[in-house]
Amino acid sequence: MPKKIKFIDTIIRNIKPENKRIVYWCEDCPEFGLRVTPSGNKSFVYKYTKNGKSVWYTIGKYPEWSIRDARREYEDLYEQVREYGRDPVKEIKEEEEIKKNKLTVLDLKNEYIIIGQRKGKTDIREEERALEKDIIPVIGNKYIDEVTPEDLDIIQNNILERGAKKKDAHGNYAHQSGRSALKHTFDYTRQMFNIAIDRGLIKTNPVAKIQNYGTSNIRERVLNFKEIWFFWNRIDHVGLPPITANALKFMLVTMQRGKEVRNMKYSSLKLDEKIWEMSMEDTKNKTMHRVPLNHYALDILDFVSQHTSNSEYVFGSTKARNPEKNICKTDLKPMGKSALARAIDRKRELLGIENITPHDLHRTAATWLAGVGLLPHYAKLMLNHKDSRSGVTNSVYIQYSYDAEKRKAADIWALVLDTIVKCPTVDDVPSLEEVRKLVQESKLFVG
Repeated sequence: MPKKIKFIDTIIRNIKPENKRIVYWCEDCPEFGLRVTPSGNKSFVYKYTKNGKSVWYTIGKYPEWSIRDARREYEDLYEQVREYGRDPVKEIKEEEEIKKNKLTVLDLKNEYIIIGQRKGKTDIREEERALEKDIIPVIGNKYIDEVTPEDLDIIQNNILERGAKKKDAHGNYAHQSGRSALKHTFDYTRQMFNIAIDRGLIKTNPVAKIQNYGTSNIRERVLNFKEIWFFWNRIDHVGLPPITANALKFMLVTMQRGKEVRNMKYSSLKLDEKIWEMSMEDTKNKTMHRVPLNHYALDILDFVSQHTSNSEYVFGSTKARNPEKNICKTDLKPMGKSALARAIDRKRELLGIENITPHDLHRTAATWLAGVGLLPHYAKLMLNHKDSRSGVTNSVYIQYSYDAEKRKAADIWALVLDTIVKCPTVDDVPSLEEVRKLVQESKLFVG
């Protein structure tokens, strides 16, 4: 016989468990019960009939659910079943089945990384680190169609607040670093959600719904000739591992990005042609690039090979300081993303150059190449920048690699470096006018 009781705390709290599960029914609420198990667990339940069968709906455990809250839930369920013919248990099962086939943000991130690896994206590990650091902790467990602008605003504020606490090499708060990190992280996140759009899993990209406060950390710093002299003549003597020092020098003499130098492989070198050939997967703009190697670049390669020639990477990460011992490992990995920047930060004072970063070397070479009289087109070729006028004709049909033009630029840059870094002292470094005159009178310029 059903047991009916008043649903008040003093009565429910004092109910003792029996050797089998017992349901106590509320006196004034039909089908609203309290289930008590032999172990003493107590849960509010609602029992209703659907298609001639009894269906049990568990509202929640007592006392986590108060009697008042459980009664309100029961009244809502009772109305749904009696007035609207709904079946809450069936709906929950259907929703759970749908969720089995839904992706969480973490699932989407994993797919995004796999796709990036298959495409050969060189920076996919950096993207994964950024997503793991800021996106996954906040929304990783959310289903992709449940991510809100408010969620992304939380992430945005977290990144900006962290950036506001960072200090630059001079001890000043580097607010811009947070905005730059934010821009990159949200670029990756936008690309990640685009995969879900392409697959028809969501209709709109949640990143497009917020105001993004990220900005590119654009610098215009260019080393002057005396700073180039300081850099070149001191970088080998400030306590850096030889591979690190020479990677930085290689950026200056070839005008290439730090990422491309750090990931440079011996297999990409064509020394019989004095060429470093990067595939589409190796470059930032996904365009094949042949870099001519002047005598400075060849000397650096000859030196670092004493450390790394048995490994895959030319500037493989090693702190070895004695090349004469021919310390060559076969399992060297590329330097980390921030390795060159950290090296410059640590040794800036000894170098005697203020506010210098590795990317400034890349920019400096291109700037002074134009400064001595070469048309900007030559610098763009060396930097592997796409032509702003690029169309079908330029991007598809014209596949000329401009080796001759790049070779001219590389050799003239070597001549410029000769006039600067070989001076006995910094006071002997010539002016731009003197260097320009020397270059323009050379056979290289007019050839």
